[in-house]
Amino acid sequence: MMTQHNPHSVPTEPGVFVPIGVEGWQDGYDEAISSPPNVPTTPLVRDTEYADAWTQGALAGNADGRTEGWRWAYFAGKVRPEPKGETDGRYGPRDSGEPEDAPFSLPQAWPCVGEGPLLVMLEQFAPGEGGGDGLTGRLLAKACADKGVRQLYLPVSLSPSPPPEEPTGDPLRDRGYWHGTVAETLEDVARQAVAQVTVPAPDDTGLVRYAPAAEHNFIDLLPVGGRLPPERVG
Repeated sequence: MMTQHNPHSVPTEPGVFVPIGVEGWQDGYDEAISSPPNVPTTPLVRDTEYADAWTQGALAGNADGRTEGWRWAYFAGKVRPEPKGETDGRYGPRDSGEPEDAPFSLPQAWPCVGEGPLLVMLEQFAPGEGGGDGLTGRLLAKACADKGVRQLYLPVSLSPSPPPEEPTGDPLRDRGYWHGTVAETLEDVARQAVAQVTVPAPDDTGLVRYAPAAEHNFIDLLPVGGRLPPERVG
């Protein structure tokens, strides 16, 4: 678990406006923890509250990246982090911890960050919650806690077709990725992923694994057979 957390509070009363600082901090954090080694530059925006919160989040993300390890914004088209030296943090695959007798080999877990896969998971796992605005991670974590679920899986792969010219509203499909249905166990997701492995190529297929992480948009990418899927930059 990363050490820094969003200091911008979210109203608990239904229908109350969520401060833009919540989203700004989360966006800055996600950018910084996937952009080693320096703190990224704050974007030029009109809203000073968003910009100030973005800067706070970027400082927090850079601090976590240096002490805990960087994460890759894979589905956002960011290049893989390659920090240099111990003082710049670290990035690389971990042992996935998944059983060796799974329907397919999943030896590696690449630590990633990104709201896109979590938006898909939230829509399928907790319909009506409405993510975005910096709330996706905390909403999905709460939904998992309420249902007693420790982790979720989503089968993904590069689509054989390029991203659609007109947005569909699906954050993964709009970036050129196929995805299946969220599942709570490998057994539940196996049939989807195995079918996708055969069409069109196994190198492009993997699982997104999510374990509740407070408000953070943390995920693991588990490529089938340890063959990391290539990025598709839109």
